[in-house]
Amino acid sequence: MRARRSVLLASALLAMVYGVTFAQNSTPPPKFNRAVVQAKTVYLVAGHVKYYKTKGFKTRLVEDSPFEEPSQKELQKWGRFQVLQDPKGADLLVRVYETGTMHPLPVGAAVSTGTAVLILDVVNPRSNEILWYAAKNSGLSWSTNTAVAGLFKRLQEYVEGQESAARLAAPATAPSALQPVAAKSEQH
Repeated sequence: MRARRSVLLASALLAMVYGVTFAQNSTPPPKFNRAVVQAKTVYLVAGHVKYYKTKGFKTRLVEDSPFEEPSQKELQKWGRFQVLQDPKGADLLVRVYETGTMHPLPVGAAVSTGTAVLILDVVNPRSNEILWYAAKNSGLSWSTNTAVAGLFKRLQEYVEGQESAARLAAPATAPSALQPVAAKSEQH
């Protein structure tokens, strides 16, 4: 009786851990998005983190952007988008930041103070609409670099899926003129 209860308790615990682990790395279902497929340029917005840094006996407030370098590296390695220095000419905004929730923050919202979740989202700069996002529990990664690389891999998969969906949705080009078909004679 006790062994059976222990097995049931262990099974329930494993199911809960499994569900929580995979719920931490969520991505919304894809929908066809023409703006993502047609985009050629992006502006990278890497979140800034404020923390106290101690050197010797002095403690000072430091503002750092731990996501900018790995994000630039991933975009350069991918080679799909040209990264611009000015957001005004960009087709898309790519934001990478930490927050306390698994959902992206609206554009222009105050940054929440959580640091448990790393978010990568793609924003239409004309409408400030979030077109796509991925979230990753930062505690499940070995480092910031691997967390950012994982999010950009998911973005790359999404964009490539959108591009292949666009190719399938494009109508086949009709021939400009009918070409006569030469009759083949059959010999018996």
